Amino acid sequence: MFKEKLENAELKKTNEVDAQTIKENVILSESVALKRPSEIMRIMGGIRDNYRKIINSFHESRPNLIGKMSEELTFTEKEATIDGVNFSKCQMDTLLAECKSGRPLEFESFSPYLADYNRKTGDIWENMLVKSDEIGLAVAKTLREEFPEARMISLYDEYNSEMSDSSDARGLPLRDAPQLPISDTAKINFKKNIENILQHRGVLKNDDAAGKNYLLISESEKVNEAEQLVARLENVNGKNYLQKNGEAIKFINPDAENPEYSEITLKTKNGRWMCEALDASSYLKPENLQISHLVVLPDHFVKQQDKVWEILRVLGIEPDNYHNIFYDENLPPDKVTAIIKQEIDKYRRG
Repeated sequence: MFKEKLENAELKKTNEVDAQTIKENVILSESVALKRPSEIMRIMGGIRDNYRKIINSFHESRPNLIGKMSEELTFTEKEATIDGVNFSKCQMDTLLAECKSGRPLEFESFSPYLADYNRKTGDIWENMLVKSDEIGLAVAKTLREEFPEARMISLYDEYNSEMSDSSDARGLPLRDAPQLPISDTAKINFKKNIENILQHRGVLKNDDAAGKNYLLISESEKVNEAEQLVARLENVNGKNYLQKNGEAIKFINPDAENPEYSEITLKTKNGRWMCEALDASSYLKPENLQISHLVVLPDHFVKQQDKVWEILRVLGIEPDNYHNIFYDENLPPDKVTAIIKQEIDKYRRG
């Protein structure tokens, strides 16, 4: 695959890519096998760094180069994926070392969407949970057992109804139209249902205290913090990372770690906050710089979490603070938990 890239006639003819940089990427990518998590993170970082240099020099070729970079990153990620569970963005060795040293840990794996259940009442059908929520609950229970001192976080979503409040003449939802509001009663009931399910599935114990052992956070409650996030991003050590146009707000960072995410929408033109902004706003408190965060999500959240990471980077969150594990949500819950536990055990043994 990489040899073909080096011999690609188009790249030679147009001279759009520095051949030496591509060679460096080949060396990095082909040296991935059997590496520890932190080394894989370093290799992926090297690939991103090399492409960022090229893209800054050849702006007209940006889409093509980003596509090639994504291919190489995907190749590397496969080497850190075990039977559908992707550890390429989780430095498990570093995480366990930090926990052993006494550093606090927070983890998130069960963060349901009200849009998947009863939007009118906030009821959750425990016998009809979506696949990702079944897996998320199983992972949460495993992580509580593996890290009994850690705090479980559930950043649940009752902000996005996924139902448009406006439609065209054919009855189809208008793009970027405001969403139908969710009642306060439904929101309150949804939170109660989440807590009940966590207790019923054994994730929460009878003596667990809200705030200390677990924290349930709704995305609708994050709106004020998203505003604070924007205020912070307007002046980070004297630098403004925002672009505003009416209600619309974008995060702009030409020096993004991953050049694919040098522009991230935080708020749409109709005033709706994006999940990237709401999630990132959870880490504004200074103490988050002293906590390790482990977020376990389905693999379709990879890009969203990459965007969150780009925002957190400029706020001072370091790689050993923030860890992601992604999984194929078509896997059985017990298989996902077994693989995660196996990985934890492997690095605990050293």
